[in-house]
Amino acid sequence: MPSSDLFQTPRRVLRPGTTVEDVDALAQLLRWPMTGVTERDRATGTDGRVTWQADGPALHYGEDAMFGIGHYRLAGGRQAVEAVAAQAAEALDAWTVKELCAAVDDAPDARARGQALLRLGLAAHEFDDDVHRRIAAALADGDARIRYAALFAASYSGYGQFGGKIAGMAAGDPEEFVRDRAAAIAHVRR
Repeated sequence: MPSSDLFQTPRRVLRPGTTVEDVDALAQLLRWPMTGVTERDRATGTDGRVTWQADGPALHYGEDAMFGIGHYRLAGGRQAVEAVAAQAAEALDAWTVKELCAAVDDAPDARARGQALLRLGLAAHEFDDDVHRRIAAALADGDARIRYAALFAASYSGYGQFGGKIAGMAAGDPEEFVRDRAAAIAHVRR
């Protein structure tokens, strides 16, 4: 299939309790064989990935290297992908971007807010002002743990608008671990 014909759904971030086994069960129901596995390795920064593919469409499951947050997406010809997207949404318990924005807003503590930010960054697809605004606010938060999580969220989102802020954090954040993470992300973006 020419790359111009490739259609991908946005990443759908799975709720806790929905695992790779659930994604595999969907693939088995679709009769899509597993075609590739990469084990997640936090130490080397390797994201975990599993792919199932039929004659055209593919189901991709991923876990980010650092936090192990599960997500999936479908890829292939538009018609084939759209034919199974609703079935996947029904079978796999995933957050919506709107729910994740609310989770960031309503988080009772720094840990919950950090987790919600990470998930929101992973779920980001095309530029969304609501997503951008929440991550941008978190990058400027007074709590270093929130800024740290927001750096990952900004990176996951792929929003180029965060580049200047991340570079500034690499040069001047008061916390060394935040500066180091910002520098690593800024270096990858070059």
